[in-house]
Amino acid sequence: MAIPTEARVVDGTGKFLLPGLIDMHVHLSKTRGSALGLFVANGVTTARDMGGDYDELRQWRREVAGGTRVGPRILMPGPILESPANIARMRKDPPSERVEPFDRMRIGVGSPQEARATVARLAGMEIDFIKIRTVHDRETYLALNEAANAHGIPLVGHVPPYSAAAILEAGQDGVDHGFSRAFDKETRDERIATWRRFAAAGVPIVPTLAIGGAILTPLERLRAIVEDDAGKVEPRRPYLSRFLMVDWREQFLEQSVEGQQQFRKFADQGLRDVREMHEAGIDLLAGTDTGVINLYPGSSLHDELAIFVRDIGMTPAEAIERATRRSARFLRIGDSVGTVERGKIADLILIDGDPLLDITNTRRISAVVVRGQYYDGAGLEKIRTDVLEAPDIRIDEWGRK
Repeated sequence: MAIPTEARVVDGTGKFLLPGLIDMHVHLSKTRGSALGLFVANGVTTARDMGGDYDELRQWRREVAGGTRVGPRILMPGPILESPANIARMRKDPPSERVEPFDRMRIGVGSPQEARATVARLAGMEIDFIKIRTVHDRETYLALNEAANAHGIPLVGHVPPYSAAAILEAGQDGVDHGFSRAFDKETRDERIATWRRFAAAGVPIVPTLAIGGAILTPLERLRAIVEDDAGKVEPRRPYLSRFLMVDWREQFLEQSVEGQQQFRKFADQGLRDVREMHEAGIDLLAGTDTGVINLYPGSSLHDELAIFVRDIGMTPAEAIERATRRSARFLRIGDSVGTVERGKIADLILIDGDPLLDITNTRRISAVVVRGQYYDGAGLEKIRTDVLEAPDIRIDEWGRK
């Protein structure tokens, strides 16, 4: 390509250039619009939202694409699909006691007929995939997958507590968090055989391992973080929206020492399974579930990469590839982002240390390029300052209305 005479030349001597990172599991409505800048400041140039307020997500996406809002590229579903029983459970609390406005982000699907009608309606919306969380029964689950396939829309998210064979038969396109049933009764060889079937079917898994360290933080520290408006305990805390703090307080009240002990067993089992999945060749992709207590927009993706290396046994290069090229390929945008190549969109991060020697060097960000817009150190600091000054940092304008 011809370089324009007015182009800015950036001296990258001694630095390292990476594709912009992709977080495969975030909840932007929970973090609120101010957090979009935090993703960019942390080198995340693409975010896959896994369920929020459709209308505002669509608006934010259009503003980002139009250059009127700083943020990552947003890929999104419509409302999260749930079982009617789960929606009824959420409605037991009176509106005055609800934190999340779930009616704006979840819908119940209670039969195969409803599944087909819901998918047809979603297919007419501005979405990139369909997200499921809970399902009514196996027939409805199969109908959801069949309808999504018929419309050419990927169906991803949680998996119901059915057998691996049933999930593979249904044809779910991607799995988030892991599996809802334990595999302790299977031998290691039996589990590896199961993971190889998912690998052969091309079903990637976004394990969101950073959740483990976030939730298993000692309760007193979690309490201190939630109450730390000034950032004396956790410097990232003041950059979080008022709604997210209300939501985190609710999450904190659900924590207990006993619950953490139970969750630790679940987390340890999850690490074992993910190590085996990696050995079996499953495409493991990097996502955080930002919105969960003690996970931070943009920066927690670097925690996920470190876990991939430290606990799963990936090389730094393998971990980086899962937050760039492999994720872009699964999202069907690999022809434009995910690698540093001529002709692709300039989503790039420039860092001060070699990430192939130490994966934590991905945090040492010198500059970020988003769709060709260059942000140096001063530009990134301005983004952070703008976040602190955003109205949603002080006011919950989304929750209880």
